[in-house]
Amino acid sequence: MTIKTTPLILLSLALAACQDTGDNTPVELSLSVISSAPHLVTGGDALIEVRYRPNDFRTPELMLNGSAAGTDLFNRSHSVEQDGVRIVNTLVTGLTEGENTLTASLNGSQASITLVNYPKTGPVISGAQQTPYVCLQDLAPDREGNPRRFAIGNGEYLDVSSQSEDCALPTRFDYLYRAQDSEGFVALNDPRQLPDNVALISTAMGQQVPFIVKLETGTINRAIYQIATLYDPESQSGRSFGWNGRLVYSYGGGCEAGYFQGTSTGGVLRESTLAAGYAVASSTLNVNAQGGCNDVLSAETTMMVKEHFTEHYGPPVHTIGTGGSGGAMQQLLIAGAYPGILDGLLISMTFPDAVTYFTDSQECSGPWRRYANDPANGLDEATRTLIGGWPNWYLCDQSLGLRPDRISPFDCSAEIPAMLHYHPQTNPGGARCSIYDGMRNVFGEKVFPDINKDRAFAVSPHDNVGVQYGLMALNQGLIDKALFLDINEKFGGWDIDYQPTTERTQGDSDAIRIAYETGRISNGSAGLSRVPIIDDRPYLDHEGNFHASVYSFVTRARLERDNGHADNYVIRRHQSSLSLADENLMLMNRWLDYIKADTSNRPLLDRIAAARPAELADDCFTPEGERIVEPAVFDLTRILDGTQADADQGRCNQLYPPHAGLRLVAGAPLSNDIMKCSLKPIDYDDYRVEFTADEKQRLEAIFPQGVCDWSQPGQAQASNDTWLSFGPSPVNLYRP
Repeated sequence: MTIKTTPLILLSLALAACQDTGDNTPVELSLSVISSAPHLVTGGDALIEVRYRPNDFRTPELMLNGSAAGTDLFNRSHSVEQDGVRIVNTLVTGLTEGENTLTASLNGSQASITLVNYPKTGPVISGAQQTPYVCLQDLAPDREGNPRRFAIGNGEYLDVSSQSEDCALPTRFDYLYRAQDSEGFVALNDPRQLPDNVALISTAMGQQVPFIVKLETGTINRAIYQIATLYDPESQSGRSFGWNGRLVYSYGGGCEAGYFQGTSTGGVLRESTLAAGYAVASSTLNVNAQGGCNDVLSAETTMMVKEHFTEHYGPPVHTIGTGGSGGAMQQLLIAGAYPGILDGLLISMTFPDAVTYFTDSQECSGPWRRYANDPANGLDEATRTLIGGWPNWYLCDQSLGLRPDRISPFDCSAEIPAMLHYHPQTNPGGARCSIYDGMRNVFGEKVFPDINKDRAFAVSPHDNVGVQYGLMALNQGLIDKALFLDINEKFGGWDIDYQPTTERTQGDSDAIRIAYETGRISNGSAGLSRVPIIDDRPYLDHEGNFHASVYSFVTRARLERDNGHADNYVIRRHQSSLSLADENLMLMNRWLDYIKADTSNRPLLDRIAAARPAELADDCFTPEGERIVEPAVFDLTRILDGTQADADQGRCNQLYPPHAGLRLVAGAPLSNDIMKCSLKPIDYDDYRVEFTADEKQRLEAIFPQGVCDWSQPGQAQASNDTWLSFGPSPVNLYRP
């Protein structure tokens, strides 16, 4: 259930003419917040835009909660004039926690706005913060017994001696330079004293400037953040004229349940990106392996770091996300559920979201792997592979099979001291490390009395009731009826502790509904219809790597289903040795510039599609570097017979044939986002084999409730709401 509110704090850009006497003729006057939404201010300050049409030399007077302290209009401000209207951006400081009233007065006119301020330590919209939460200074040592540390990037590590209980650390500024005669960045102790070997770069204006980087490191929302920008030692303000006005926000991979601060960001010292004039930001909570695989928390942290950046470096023209694997998950989910934080997405090694990906991966690594590798079942490697439509058995057996079980409560990161880990007997009150326990604010909790009567666990949306594993293989004559029946009879499922069960897994109905309506399962509508996306797909299928190319097609299929096309989505395939990162960033920036230049009244998705640069299209690259431009093709009917790589599927598919997964071979649509299928009675016309009476009786015993009807949406499947809050913000507050 969503509690939607539209409080006065969102609407209080009130303009009131108080009086009209003598020289005090009312003027146009307005206030707005640039750095955040007015109800989502953090850290006690906000960048405010004041607009007024002056009729003399006087300027507006600002008052915060009745006081002028921290509101000097021309202190820390930037002013321009446009069509006779003066526009002043000024940083207002000294906000108290909770509601604050900012007023502007000039010549008898008054404007006011209500700002709701939250602590810099969070939370704002992600709900109650995780407990336990291990700060950097208290992380478990590494395998060699060494303390885990945060490398700043200048050869030093963060000093945690003054770290507070909320994991806060003092903000610090470091400087680095790129030397002409060495690789990477070098620490610069005094940016006013430049070494002779400093490299030079050309700015967007064609000026040659020293390649010096300012690196800010601090803590926001219990995360360690970093911001890197070009630095101009001649600038009095500390801002560089080399900044092109664009912000790149980087996201790191993985997917774990959190509970600790982390030792790295998504990476900000990106030499070519900084050299091109971009600022780069990230934080430890934007690394999926450290942030709890919790995109709400990642969105909140991005929002807060971007707010801080806007206040102290300036409003970015565009904010471009970048990151692969779990970093791609975060971008897609943040853009889908919290539109406006990111303007464009550069994703690679793409997964559409964590929830549906772990349907594929955990069904492989658990039930199917146990069955397939049991010698009593007598399966050869080719048959084990066939049931999942994978390129080889290694992908399921090793690449997925030996990875940690992310939906298991026992999947705790090595950074978390062992004494904090959950164990049903020895530590039933410990930290449960499934991704759903990490997101319990979103999914909610229930008691599972068979395991623990005294403690609630987060609920799970996973369900495989009615799924006919190997259905496509049966209908194509690649397996016989006996094997098909045996697989489905013995496949089984798992319980809330990811322990095997002979029964199929019954997903929690509330968790399934919540996954859809909160945006934990991505879809093509909502926010993803508002952003351009470049999917950079290094091809790893042949290696048996779990970053399979099918997930690019899965993501695109959701856009096509929900929008009728995927013209805001481009897939670029190539060998893993080729990097298109710099080119993709250049193309995305151009795409966003073109969108911004289109001031027509057409729907945004139409404008995005029309603005795509002519040189950007689905393509692939041969090992020799030849570019082939052709639509990226995926034909579900060909996933088992090897014809995805036939000539009629295009040269790109011949070079980089996509594969499948257990659910697709079971008949699921390419969008692969049905958690609990709608059931229908068994229809023997759906099979290209004839079952005997005994076999029919057996099949009906396996599926007493019926089988999946993949032509229907999943149970509770729908588009998501956007900008939901899980607390403490009351705006669009969601109750699981």
